[in-house]
Amino acid sequence: MNGHSLRQRASGDHAVSPLAAGKVCTMMLAWRVRAIAVTASLLCASVFAGGVAAAAPGHNTVADSQYYVALGDSGAATTGVQSFDVEAPLRCAQSTANTPKLLARTLGVQLDDRTCSSAKIPDLYGSQGPGVAPQFDALGPNTKLVTLHIGANDARFTDFILSCVAENLVGRTCARGEEWSAAIQAIRPAYAAALEEIHRRSPDANVVVDGWPIYLRPQGCADALLTGPNAAYVQSKFDELSSVVSSEAAAHGAVYVETRTAGLGHDACAPRSERWIEPVLADQTLVPFHLTLRGMSDIAAELKAASGS
Repeated sequence: MNGHSLRQRASGDHAVSPLAAGKVCTMMLAWRVRAIAVTASLLCASVFAGGVAAAAPGHNTVADSQYYVALGDSGAATTGVQSFDVEAPLRCAQSTANTPKLLARTLGVQLDDRTCSSAKIPDLYGSQGPGVAPQFDALGPNTKLVTLHIGANDARFTDFILSCVAENLVGRTCARGEEWSAAIQAIRPAYAAALEEIHRRSPDANVVVDGWPIYLRPQGCADALLTGPNAAYVQSKFDELSSVVSSEAAAHGAVYVETRTAGLGHDACAPRSERWIEPVLADQTLVPFHLTLRGMSDIAAELKAASGS
């Protein structure tokens, strides 16, 4: 997911009050300002240490394929301001302790980590911006392991979750219509095509995809700014997205890793030390509804068995 915008719903019954929207915008701006400040300090530190490279070798050009290539969005790339990787493209906000890097260390294999915050499925094929090569450029005949975690941005999860938070603040339900489900189901063709392209470029690779864990318990909590039916509704959409990915993985020769079961009790409402997921009032990574360091580490352990190594 990305946190770049808050789009109000259309007028009428679906409208979000200016007061509620303002509260959400103020809250999101506060954590973004803190995150930017920390990122800026890291950047300045690297400049005074000898300058910032455009990107680590292999990030800007088509590279000789590594044993393990990681593809995906912020769900695999980042732990926000914690363990920020200044050698990766800065716009990707990669972590040095994200799931791919932890998995590679555990397996003792070479990794080309192409995961990038805000990525969508088209960014696998094309550049996401200056200094960020198409993620698929990392693939080649020597690649033996590929992990893929992507789809939430294509299904507009940030927009829908922020809308639900705004509705929750004024005591209204956000479970209206089928717009969110339609956006989730719409990723199927592109996701399937991406899996086929991975197999084409790296025919000997074991392709492993993972779903989304428990983000919210049924009753929600104040820290997440989602409670009762709204919390249950948002979680049901994460489950629906996982179901889409699972079925497409089965149909296109990939291994699916279910993380929901292992994530029970580690949602955004869990005690701070137990959380896999940051709540809206994030106090570890400063990035709401993204994985904590604990979450990245535990999911890496779940992926290890499926890696075939």
